[in-house]
Amino acid sequence: MATLANSPASQHWSYFLNGLEHASNWPKTFISFYTSSSIQKAMLTMFLLNGVFFLGAIVFLETVYPTATFLGCTWVSLLGYPTYIALLVINGKFLDIVALKSYHIQAKQQKQKTTTSVVETMASTILTIILYLNAGIFAALLYKLPFIGLISSFLMNCIISSYYCFEYQWIYQGWNLEKRLSYMEKHWAYFLGFGFPATVITFFLTFLRSGAVFSIIYPFATTTYSQTLASGAKAQTEWTLPNRIPFFYPVRKMNDLIILVVRLVGGVHADSIVSEKKLASLKQE
Repeated sequence: MATLANSPASQHWSYFLNGLEHASNWPKTFISFYTSSSIQKAMLTMFLLNGVFFLGAIVFLETVYPTATFLGCTWVSLLGYPTYIALLVINGKFLDIVALKSYHIQAKQQKQKTTTSVVETMASTILTIILYLNAGIFAALLYKLPFIGLISSFLMNCIISSYYCFEYQWIYQGWNLEKRLSYMEKHWAYFLGFGFPATVITFFLTFLRSGAVFSIIYPFATTTYSQTLASGAKAQTEWTLPNRIPFFYPVRKMNDLIILVVRLVGGVHADSIVSEKKLASLKQE
């Protein structure tokens, strides 16, 4: 029988397919694209920057200068990684436009964001950056596991890809970091399905190519998210799976370790980050 902690496997499978369907909802993307000139400009700019300029440059360097080095590094590494980091900052500005406009198009009414101080905003941003780094490291470590490494890392990347796509929506709704992670863990089957297409496209590429391709498809995926998700348990006599899988538990512990180090090194200057994390935990409880 299904319990409060478990639901039928068939139910989770339906949630997975639901997420996969929403991620493949291209008509919604086209509607958002054609109804907003801001989205059009942002998407086209990101396509030119990441698809034509960045990905084109990587393919050119790998084809024409595959073994050429300078200062012990290949041209791809020497030019690709700094460009990738710079594009992360640039992409963020255009993604904010796409996500905000898409959210307003899909929402029945605009929800005002809660007012926060500059210190709180910076602390939240730092926590998010730490999460990104630790989630990427954790996915890479999973890949090293014997036998199950490939599939484990692939599934974790599905979750991470989904988080990227939904993060802006949750920020606009005023959700703190802990609430976002807990929500994903409680709806893990849906988010595995939602992140599956993007992960299939990018997982087996090199790091730089994967980053370039994901930056192209990311704004499209951001416009396909659903305002509501299926949830709840149905009591049936069949094989069950847990309703919540703590994907981010190791990442949380890695975050705590880094915050501890920052606290020891930064002293009082790091108090805002620690306070932000404690406040998020209290709100979640």
